[in-house]
Amino acid sequence: MCGIVGQLNLDNSPVSQIILQRMTDVIAHRGPDGEGHWIDGNICFGHRRLSIIDPSPAGQQPMISSDQRYVLTYNGEIYNFLELRTELEAKGHSFRSQTDSEVVLCALAEWGTDALLKFNGMFALAFWDRKKKKLLLARDRYGIKPLYYFQNEKKVVFASEQKAILEQPSFDRVINKKALLEYFTFQNIFTDQTLLKGIHLLRPGHYAILDVANDKKKLTHTRYWDYQFSEPENPGEKEDYLEELDRLFKQAVNRQLVSDVELGSYLSGGMDSGSITAIATKSFPYLKTFTCGFDLSSASGIELAFDERIKAESMSARFKTEHYEMVLKAGDMERCLPKLAHHLEEPRVGQSYPNFYAAQLASKFVKVVLSGAGGDEL
Repeated sequence: MCGIVGQLNLDNSPVSQIILQRMTDVIAHRGPDGEGHWIDGNICFGHRRLSIIDPSPAGQQPMISSDQRYVLTYNGEIYNFLELRTELEAKGHSFRSQTDSEVVLCALAEWGTDALLKFNGMFALAFWDRKKKKLLLARDRYGIKPLYYFQNEKKVVFASEQKAILEQPSFDRVINKKALLEYFTFQNIFTDQTLLKGIHLLRPGHYAILDVANDKKKLTHTRYWDYQFSEPENPGEKEDYLEELDRLFKQAVNRQLVSDVELGSYLSGGMDSGSITAIATKSFPYLKTFTCGFDLSSASGIELAFDERIKAESMSARFKTEHYEMVLKAGDMERCLPKLAHHLEEPRVGQSYPNFYAAQLASKFVKVVLSGAGGDEL
């Protein structure tokens, strides 16, 4: 997980180095391995780095193309970057690093927004064409990586987290009552609204372009991908679908094992994280796994089923993982709420305080952790 920030002043006034520093500082937790800044008159990009692939200085961001025309700040991981790199090299591109970031930079320079459909992975990015004076903001198909933005008649500001936008001295914090009503209706916010008026979330599967050279002073949004739920004309047999699901699931897990640093996996005891761990341990013997359980000394009835440590330990023994546990007690939820709210920024369904403690535990041992969130839905 990295963090990106940026600002484009539409009135051509110079951006502030001090404000850019504040914006990157406030999301330093997203990238403790380094930071980078790029300023060119009325535009600036910032980056906080968590080094996963090619941790050398060659992977530092914001990243500038060899011809100095394009600039990228990017958060995410493209799992098919090696295949895309080979394709780009055949087109004459040369690379200075082993990172997927440089592949993203060259892919956008070569194919423009068509590159987004070539990316197999998760990402949030900002891409600036210095020649055409055009800004591109983009987010992955499912919206795994966040990207918030704020725009008025004078500027466009974007960031991985809302708190970076709040560093703008001109930003007026006003509760967005429309979004608040949406949350209390659905226990979630499904639109691009946030609880702060003026800050929007770039929608999943969308990109937005600001064409300064042609005097376009507003972001133009385009959906580049959407779900397709149509039934096939010639449905296959059930066994065929089971075999294809098995193939795709294994492929998805194995692609996400690409890392130059050690990775681990959550292991709750359920089928989702258990299935991921089962596949990952075929490539990584003695994989580190992590689970959170609950103190059951005062529990009874249905609460006794909340603790999955015994199931997780059984899976750990079966797959020969190096297993670590944390036991949560009464008071732990209240204790973590200030930090949880600071990082989560808005209440979202599916985000609970045990996730916070599980991540805290895993971070003591590994930099990357596989998660089974969403397995039950499948």
